[in-house]
Amino acid sequence: MISRSKALTVAITLGILAGCASYPSQHVGCAQPNYGGAVIGGLAGGLLGSQVGRGSGRTAATAVGAGTGAVIGSQMGCE
Repeated sequence: MISRSKALTVAITLGILAGCASYPSQHVGCAQPNYGGAVIGGLAGGLLGSQVGRGSGRTAATAVGAGTGAVIGSQMGCE
């Protein structure tokens, strides 16, 4: 079982990473898809998400972490 402080640390870390994403004012997304970043971000997010909860809560946290990580990872390197 994961402690509340560890779950809070993971949540804060994901929030900080999401806040680091830059959003250009005139164009949306990358000119080229960043599949590598999406895969790496998805794996990292899924790994962090799997550390939270237990049972179906852990499954949901893993899915949310993987999805969030994939979105953030796909945007890394965009101008």
